[in-house]
Amino acid sequence: MFRSKLFRSVLLVVVATSTIASAKSIPKIDEYVAKVRATYNVPGIAVGIIKDGEVVHMKGYGIADLDRGNKVDEYTLFKIASNSKAFTAAGLAMQEDQGKLKLTDKVSQHLSDFKMFDSYASEQFNIIDLLTHRSGLGRGAGDLMLWPEPTKFTREQLVHNLRYLKPAYGFREKYAYDNTLYIVAGELSAAVAGSSWEEHIENSIFKPLGMKHCVAGGVDTTKLTNVVAPHLEADGEVYVDQPNRMRKKTNLMAAAGGIKCSIHDLLKWVDVQLRMGTTAEGVQLYSEKLARKMWSPVTPMGISKSSRELDNTHFRGYALGWRSSDFLGHYRVQHTGSLSGVRSYIGLFPDQNLGYIVLINKSSSTARNILTRSIAQEFLDIEKTDWFAYYLEQEQKRKAQRAAQQNIDEGEALPEEVAIKKNRASRKRLGTYQDQWFGNIHLKRQGKDIVFTADNLPRVIGNVYSYDENTWWVKWHNRSFEADSWIRFERVDGKRKMTMARILKDSDWSFSIQDLDFTKVKK
Repeated sequence: MFRSKLFRSVLLVVVATSTIASAKSIPKIDEYVAKVRATYNVPGIAVGIIKDGEVVHMKGYGIADLDRGNKVDEYTLFKIASNSKAFTAAGLAMQEDQGKLKLTDKVSQHLSDFKMFDSYASEQFNIIDLLTHRSGLGRGAGDLMLWPEPTKFTREQLVHNLRYLKPAYGFREKYAYDNTLYIVAGELSAAVAGSSWEEHIENSIFKPLGMKHCVAGGVDTTKLTNVVAPHLEADGEVYVDQPNRMRKKTNLMAAAGGIKCSIHDLLKWVDVQLRMGTTAEGVQLYSEKLARKMWSPVTPMGISKSSRELDNTHFRGYALGWRSSDFLGHYRVQHTGSLSGVRSYIGLFPDQNLGYIVLINKSSSTARNILTRSIAQEFLDIEKTDWFAYYLEQEQKRKAQRAAQQNIDEGEALPEEVAIKKNRASRKRLGTYQDQWFGNIHLKRQGKDIVFTADNLPRVIGNVYSYDENTWWVKWHNRSFEADSWIRFERVDGKRKMTMARILKDSDWSFSIQDLDFTKVKK
């Protein structure tokens, strides 16, 4: 359900007419998109498909921004999130082609301040390690330096703070997805280029490919207006995620997930991928040797039950900014992108000379999954499945599982006298706590409430409630975070310590509170 009757009526008209006419369109894809938008309340989508070197579908659908009512076309900019990683990897590969570095170079050769918690990892860490999620850190480690935006951390601080993140596994032992090391990769590439990462990507990739509708840095939306807004949904209402709109300010996490691009220009990127680094006009962006290297799996990835059953997958691995696997007997190279209010997907089937892109301006991974699977089965010789019915059934199962989990009763809002009755030590636990990489947080009274705030992340604010003698929990004011958290207190060597953990196992793993280790510094 959309925020106003005006936009709901606009949506219905747009769905009925398939929106703006564009150069290429496949009716079956139009049908899939219309049904996805209607079923999952998605304001806007863009889809691009290239087959045998020809663009066979390139189209924008629906509304770019519910607050403005402007429509999506093939030139509308979307945040592509983690599909930015392939650009960072390609930028480094091009620098190897140019003889400026080797992907096997140690990171410390180019970034003197780089250091991991483990001394052996610090010494051996190379550029390929930055790109392949085998650092030994846990999944999403350090993401709280990046998100939720705005963040007060700088890229220099992020590189320095990695030394405080304790590993969850041995170096190169197993796959665990991260974003922070891609930012390090971007800083290394920038240092070698003698420019910012944004300038390097725009000059070395966007300009040679004629990608005029892509931006690596900030977006001045007073001048560039054909952009989407991110959208969320709560209680059946779809609304603009205002804090995560595109902005003029350069994004800290750009090298890991900050590129904004149109479907028109991403098709140029996909085309050069399928042509192994050389454009149709013969302009070589990078060598075929490096093209194959960027697709070659480095870090083995687990194969889930659903991947085995749905996709008949036998291998999955993370390459350089891409995931490689087999999909129902076909070789596939792909990546997803997820940020608050947006989803993206780029999939390549090199043996079929097929590539496709899906961009969505709402947080709906299910909408993305349905579209990407439905598109694939239109072009591959595989059995067709009703993915709408499949994901509806899965969604119902998840809801039932969540309902079965124990919910916390937040009880009273902890005025001081209630806190003291529940826990005599509560007064002593209020104050400022410090973590080496995250900085300071504060537990303090605001009126009748006890509130959690963080110096470096202004939007991380929540009310704190007593649970038992040594455990409190925090309910974040922004309900889109979906990461309400435990707070556990203890005394170690005479110091008051505080750690945190997610309450629900399936909450957002980018809310990396499990890596925090606080010590109280003052009342």
